This record gives sequence, C-alpha cells and structure tokens, in this order.
Amino acid sequence: MKSIKKYLMLALLAGLGILPNLNAQNDLQISRVFEEKKGSVMVELTDEMLDGYDFSLFKSITINNNLPAADFIRKCLAKDEAGAKKVKQVVSNGVPTSIYLQLPRKGSLYRLILFNETYKPVQKITLIYIESKNDSEDVLKLILKKK
Repeated sequence: MKSIKKYLMLALLAGLGILPNLNAQNDLQISRVFEEKKGSVMVELTDEMLDGYDFSLFKSITINNNLPAADFIRKCLAKDEAGAKKVKQVVSNGVPTSIYLQLPRKGSLYRLILFNETYKPVQKITLIYIESKNDSEDVLKLILKKK
C-alpha cells in the first residue's frame, strides 16, 4: 500500500483496466489520450487503492519525447477547457506548460484535470484525471498537504 501511495505522490509531483467510474470521463476529449498507451506509462487507481485520498478514480499518463502527443493533448485540453468551471495555466514561450481544469460535476463526482510538460532533461508530459466526491479545491488542498 505504501508503494502505491508513493507512486501516486510521484505522479502528482511530476505533473505538478476499464473502471466503473469511467463513464464520468467519457464526455471529455482527454479520454482519447488515455486510449493511446503506446510509448507511455499509465496508472489507473480506484477504490481501496485510493484510501486516504478520497478519490474514486485516479488516472495518470506520462509520455516522453513525443511532440505530436503533446500537440494532441493540448487540442483535447482546449476542447475540455470550454466546459470547465475554473482554468489555471502556466505559459512558457507562448505554450501552456501547466494546466489545471476544474470541470463541472458529473453526477455526484467532482472532476479535475492536471497537465504538465517539462523539457529538461527530456520532454516529459504528464496528464492526470481525478474524480472525487470532494470539491476540486479540497482535492488540491489534499494533494498539497500530502507532500
């Protein structure tokens, strides 16, 4: 259990099977990103694996050295951003390198997207999708507190 929590924190810090709760993500363009697993590292966690975080779903994908994938992810994020309740971005040289999207609730679930792209030592893209019964702001506070 500790190694799972460590990986969860590493994935969150780096960026900042099919599951029953996946339906809440189906209306999002980023769901297409998680279908493309070639050359990436993807993590999906649910239920008891997320004890202590109050998440119902955590999905993370990390892709290295793939500019077309980065462009595709940005296009998906731009479409999902249109329906977002809150948007925060960090832009470097005119390109968004970190994006936070607080999405409208889907049923009882709050939804949150985190994106980060770094270039040193290599290009690394991390996309995280979280569903929780807690408000997205509370989820961020929890993530920052667990650091």
